[in-house]
Amino acid sequence: MLRHLAIVVLFFSALGMAQAGTMNDALIGTAWIADDIGGRGVVDRAQSTLEFAKPGQIGGLAGCNRYFGPVTLEGDTISFGNLASTRMMCADTLMNQEQRFFQALSAAKRLELTHEGQILRMYADDGAPVLRFSRIVDK
Repeated sequence: MLRHLAIVVLFFSALGMAQAGTMNDALIGTAWIADDIGGRGVVDRAQSTLEFAKPGQIGGLAGCNRYFGPVTLEGDTISFGNLASTRMMCADTLMNQEQRFFQALSAAKRLELTHEGQILRMYADDGAPVLRFSRIVDK
């Protein structure tokens, strides 16, 4: 009986690790463009992007400046480490969007892929949507 319980626990632990790797595997090599930041849309022609170039690292364009830094994906949870960015100045509307983008990344705790992997959504701890992206680059 105890042996069967141990096998069941190992099976579900392995299943959880496989599912955790699944989201990470699905995102590596993809790039996304923000369609919505905090429910306020985005500035026309201002691109805020998110690229998952390699495991544990992200980068992109925040609206004005390029950024990069660490990311942790476990199952459907996401957390960003300290992000570094260039320090160019742009028009106020772009700088405002960039500020909102960084705040939304900081608030993001859960993510989901929808529409056959073409839409990436991120949510805050309370379930509020903070970011919605469309895929721009496939693996």
